[in-house]
Amino acid sequence: MNTYHLRLNDVDDFVPQFAEKLGIGFKSKLGEFTVNIPSDIGSGKVACVNFPNGIGLYTFNFTFHDDTCLRIYHPSVNPIRFIYCVEGTLNAYFKDDKSCELKNHQHLIAATTANGTQCFQFNAGEKVRICYLEVNRRKFQSYLSFELHEIEENYFRLFADIDAENEIFQTGSYGLRTMDTIREIEDCGVEGFPRINYLGGKSLEVLSHMLLQFREGPEMHEPKLKKRDLRAIERAVTHINQNIANTGTVQELAKVSGINVNKLQDGFQEVYGKTVNAYIRDVRLTHAMNMLLSGEKGVGEVVYELGLSSRSYFSKIFKRRYGVLPKDVLNNKNLTEASE
Repeated sequence: MNTYHLRLNDVDDFVPQFAEKLGIGFKSKLGEFTVNIPSDIGSGKVACVNFPNGIGLYTFNFTFHDDTCLRIYHPSVNPIRFIYCVEGTLNAYFKDDKSCELKNHQHLIAATTANGTQCFQFNAGEKVRICYLEVNRRKFQSYLSFELHEIEENYFRLFADIDAENEIFQTGSYGLRTMDTIREIEDCGVEGFPRINYLGGKSLEVLSHMLLQFREGPEMHEPKLKKRDLRAIERAVTHINQNIANTGTVQELAKVSGINVNKLQDGFQEVYGKTVNAYIRDVRLTHAMNMLLSGEKGVGEVVYELGLSSRSYFSKIFKRRYGVLPKDVLNNKNLTEASE
């Protein structure tokens, strides 16, 4: 097994130190750090960005040739981590052998006691996608506009322990809404300052989902659907995101999902509070905003790539959602680049 010991004195040390252990360089742009896994070790990449509010966003998308372990030690920061397994298997454990195996749609809330080490272990040859938030509780408190003792007791215990006197190791399952937000993070094609702001907003969205679940418990927060119906909805969502220009009719989506139309519609209402077609519309608008902000596509190209037939209809629904016309987003992007 390949083991990498990471002693992190600063929140921005993760990628630079991991890259050093791998014997390669890394990229840094506007506070976002990225390292590509060398081909002799595996494939894929690790990325992270830490925001001023004390929240760090980390994404792992890689495959290692050999069993691999990351041993993470923070001598000066005692973070709490909200870890989401999107694909593959993550074996997470503390030095005292408290451990768990995370798979698709499972999460872990973890914080060691002071001077503790947290370990991530990955299986050889298995593709793994992990997204996690790392919260510097001291910095997070300083950015709140109120005193921490004003919040609910269970949240207070979670975020007030800046000296890491208590260990946290809580597993569970996360829902499709959280999965959608993580997918939006992974698919973000925006560059520059808008990208950092977008990722920061989505990180807060993921944290909000988790806090609701932490407060209410999965049995209250998760949709009251059978597991097979949830898996069917997930198949529909995956198909929509992979075929955004040609998602098919609701009847065709039902066939892809393996359930009937009524169950599919009821499932989307339960999970997302909207119809299947409304969900498709909102996914297309999210893709549209990302493409326009990238500045690489004109409005007509965006309409075509999203499988829409009417530019005027696209402009109408885009403005209804974002309060601005698509052409204005594109023009503002071009004006910004011209002034740089």
